[in-house]
Amino acid sequence: MRVLDARTFLSASDLMRFTGCSHASTLDLAYMKGTGPVPCADTEDAALLQKQGDAHEAAHLSRLKEAGRSVFEIEHGGLADNAKATRLALADGPDVVFQGAFLSGNWGGWSDFLERVETPSALGAFSYEVADTKLKRRADPKHVLQLVLYSDLLAEIQGVAPEFAHVELGDGTRATLRLADYSAYARMARERLEAFVADPRPTRPMPCADCGLCRWADHCENVWQAEDSLFNVANISRGQVKKLEAAGVETLEALSTLVHPIRGMAENTLARLVVQ
Repeated sequence: MRVLDARTFLSASDLMRFTGCSHASTLDLAYMKGTGPVPCADTEDAALLQKQGDAHEAAHLSRLKEAGRSVFEIEHGGLADNAKATRLALADGPDVVFQGAFLSGNWGGWSDFLERVETPSALGAFSYEVADTKLKRRADPKHVLQLVLYSDLLAEIQGVAPEFAHVELGDGTRATLRLADYSAYARMARERLEAFVADPRPTRPMPCADCGLCRWADHCENVWQAEDSLFNVANISRGQVKKLEAAGVETLEALSTLVHPIRGMAENTLARLVVQ
C-alpha cells in the first residue's frame, strides 16, 4: 500500500492482508500517511518462507526452460515501466512471461508466470493465463484473491478473460482453478478494501492466524500489554473476549477479581481463564 500519482495504490498483498486482519490495513494506512507506528522487520520465519518461496519459483522457471519453453523475463524495476514492458512482451507471444507486471487504476503488482494458451484474443491467435508458485500443498482462498486480480488485469490487456489460473504447489503438483467459480468473491473483496481505504472504519488489534508472520505483531503485542487486554490470556478466543467485554470485564485485572458467572460461558471455562 503506497501513494502512486496522488492515488492510494493497492496490491494483491494488501488485499490478502485485509481479508486476514483489517487492523493490519489500518496500520498500513497510518504508516503510509506518516501518522502511525513503524512496522517491525521480517521475522526469521517470514524471511525463511520468503527464501523458500524464491527457490520454489526459481526451480519452476528452470523446469520451463529445460522443457524448451520460450521465456521472456521482465527485469524487476519500476512498476509502471515493468507494466509497459509486459504489454510489449505479451504482444510478441512467447510461451511464458516471467515476472509480468500490471498497473490499472489503483491496482497492480507482479505476477510469477503468464503462460500462453491457444485461445484467440486482441493479441492474436493466442492469449495468456496466470500461474503462481506457492509453497503450500493446496490452493487457499488468499491465493484465489491474487489469481483473480492478476487475471482481471491481464484481461484488460488481451481483451479476453482467461478461463483458468494455476498454482504450482510446494509438493510439485499443479492446482488449476476455473476463474468463473471465484471471480465474484474476489471482486467483492477488492471492493471492500477500496471502500475501507476511502473511508476507514475503526479497528482494534485482535489475534488471528496471520499474527505469526505479520509485520505489526510487535506493535499489537505492546498495545495488549499497555491495555491489560484480555487477549493476554493464553488461548482465549475472540468469542470468549466478546462475552466477557459485554459483561463489563475488559481487562486482566477485572478478570482476576471476577466472582460471578458470565452468561453464555461455562463455569469451568471461566474458572480456567481466571486461573491463567
